[in-house]
Amino acid sequence: MSEAVLNPAQLSDVFHDYSDADIVEATRSTEAFANEVYDVTDSEGQRFFLKILKTQLPEVVATEVQMQQRLLASGLRTPEYLEIKQGEYVGNHGNTRFILSRYIPGESPTEVTPELIESFGATLARVHNALQGIEVPPSNMQWLNLERVEDDLNGYDGDVKPAIVRLVEGGKMIFERGLPKAVIHGDLWMSNVFAEDNTITTVFDLETAEYTVRLVDLARTYTSMKFNSDLSSAEIIELLTKGYDSAADLPLTSEQRVNCNLAIAFVAGACATWHAVHGTRYRDPYIKFGNEALEATTE
Repeated sequence: MSEAVLNPAQLSDVFHDYSDADIVEATRSTEAFANEVYDVTDSEGQRFFLKILKTQLPEVVATEVQMQQRLLASGLRTPEYLEIKQGEYVGNHGNTRFILSRYIPGESPTEVTPELIESFGATLARVHNALQGIEVPPSNMQWLNLERVEDDLNGYDGDVKPAIVRLVEGGKMIFERGLPKAVIHGDLWMSNVFAEDNTITTVFDLETAEYTVRLVDLARTYTSMKFNSDLSSAEIIELLTKGYDSAADLPLTSEQRVNCNLAIAFVAGACATWHAVHGTRYRDPYIKFGNEALEATTE
């Protein structure tokens, strides 16, 4: 599939599998890495999120629909995929596969505050509470999955590989310690939420969800807070875990708290792997965060 930005006429051709209306305005998200996401307006004045799929399978999308319904029932707002045809949520237009959801108004937060960090923690807990029992199929969208990270790392021969291997090897011990698991979001960061008054109102992009050690989710969100805040690592961890425990059916144990930095090291290594493979500028900051976390485990 082409990486070129689609114009309204091209998007109209895709959209016609759902509606006879034309797309008259379209803006592509600059924050979506794994898929192409467009905010589109049709000729009837309705707005949608139109996501062009690259690798997502229909069974993964079907599981996302279940998760969306669970989150909505729990009071967490999230886009809900529309049926393109009866019982089908993935549209196929030539070689283009896509999904649609109605536009949700709101804005991603631009400033990290202590209150926002606590809200992120509480939101992670609410996601884990709501998704209990859902069976999530394996997917190559699960970018924090240990097997996938190791496969990607084995195929990478760049100059920072030794540094990334150190993080992944050091951090992956969290999967060997029998820590509590959950169906995690897997990518809850600043651009995957809307917030108002330092409180998260909307959660996006469930395609990275998987059943794994729940600390992985807190560690992924930690990295986003670290990117966007001058607060110390210890302060961010304390605020995240405080928020998490305020809403969790199963609060964090002392053993989990002790292992937070190992989880951060692994997640930083996983994120650095993805960004190294894809050649983005975020590779080195993740390595830095991971090194700081590994050093903290030996203090």
